[in-house]
Amino acid sequence: MLNVGDGKASARFAALFILLACLPFRAAAQVVISQIYGGGGNSGALYRNDFIELFNRGTAPVDMSEWTVQYASATGTSWDRTNLGGVIEPGRYYLVEEAQGNGGTISLPTWDASGGINLSATAGKLALVKNASVLSGAAPSGSHIADFVGYGNANYAKGNPVSTLSNTTAALRRSNGCADTSNNSADFSVVSPAPRNRGSGTNLCSPLPPAPPTGPQITETGVVNAASYAGGPVAPGEIVTVFGTGIGPTALATLEVTPDKLWVTKTLAGTRVLFDGVPSAMIYTSTGQLSTVVPYSVAGRVRTEVSVEYNGRLSNAVIVPVASAAPALFTSNSSGRGQAAALNQDYTFNGPVTPSGKGSVITFYATGGGQTAPGGEDGRVVTGNPPKLEQPVRVEIGGLDAEVQYAGAAPYLVSGVLQINVVIPKALASDGAVPVRVIIGNASTQPEVTISIGPGSTSQGSSSGARPYWRRRRISGP
Repeated sequence: MLNVGDGKASARFAALFILLACLPFRAAAQVVISQIYGGGGNSGALYRNDFIELFNRGTAPVDMSEWTVQYASATGTSWDRTNLGGVIEPGRYYLVEEAQGNGGTISLPTWDASGGINLSATAGKLALVKNASVLSGAAPSGSHIADFVGYGNANYAKGNPVSTLSNTTAALRRSNGCADTSNNSADFSVVSPAPRNRGSGTNLCSPLPPAPPTGPQITETGVVNAASYAGGPVAPGEIVTVFGTGIGPTALATLEVTPDKLWVTKTLAGTRVLFDGVPSAMIYTSTGQLSTVVPYSVAGRVRTEVSVEYNGRLSNAVIVPVASAAPALFTSNSSGRGQAAALNQDYTFNGPVTPSGKGSVITFYATGGGQTAPGGEDGRVVTGNPPKLEQPVRVEIGGLDAEVQYAGAAPYLVSGVLQINVVIPKALASDGAVPVRVIIGNASTQPEVTISIGPGSTSQGSSSGARPYWRRRRISGP
């Protein structure tokens, strides 16, 4: 049986709680990608070159001498880069000329940096990076990435990708570059290309007030799964991220619990989220995005009406479909892709340096599993005998069925965070990054999530579904 038997395991578990309870907040950047055009020189194109436009939406000059813009295809893991230089003053644009095609009739305005990246006219991924190191992987993350935009069928973006572009359309950041809700689909319009450079004049951005005169507003497609950032139906107990404007305070406020540490509060920094009028447990809130837990009362409904109340002012209502399950796995880089946020049997974090052995137990963390038995309690910090998922659970690792020893609420975390203990199949043929998929009822977790498997086969005992590993040691409340 798996046991938490030492302080190191407790510390690791507590660190994982921080990762999950305070879900990643994608703060607004000062220099942003303000326009993308990949149809340069193609059939029907006006301009001969692809281009990337940057904009300084802040209040101080930014030296770009160490920065790069980097591009990958919509599902690619290899990145091309262009080195930048010079200074962008507040409210000024910066034009990066890229590859030239055989068509088009007009040259770009004088560029501020030039490279040879051949951008896709329809779909791709762009990163603005504060150094010259080449990115890797499908979903790079870290403080060195100043901004990120996915468009078309890109498999990674801030929030949701911008719509598909064409030879005659570009992605243009709204409000002349000032919009930044950390949701690409909300921040960009698809319009005719209009390249601007450092000589194009000044457009100073006004700071966003805590609540605009029109009141808080939820983006039309702004309710997404907090683990995968995918839209679609929500499930009872699912942790979701909501994007909008004026939906919370300017400064990020994070989860609060009641004095007895048994409940996560349903009001946070003046913000409440209502599902058919029922308030939900709050994980964090800010002016442009928040995270909350879908109430279990939506179970059995076809749809739910979501609204945000901030300082007594109610937002527009967004209708979201409801499913019995909408599962997604948390990932270590909080992107919804790549390495899963998982613990090995010895309580180390699973990863390339500390892989799991075949035959050992691995623990995943997820959300969107739907109703539990006994039924979930909104905002409850799970204690005692944790409830299990009501629907059947299957796990595939490397395409093989894996033995599920436990699937239910994660103890000492807010109800809605799921823990799934699984035995890695000994018959697994491959090592390294191996795909994992969790199926709850008829719904599956997102693609492109992996765990790290080491060579050989190890079995360190088993843990029963009735006695998951946390039983011997309590971790202090959140």
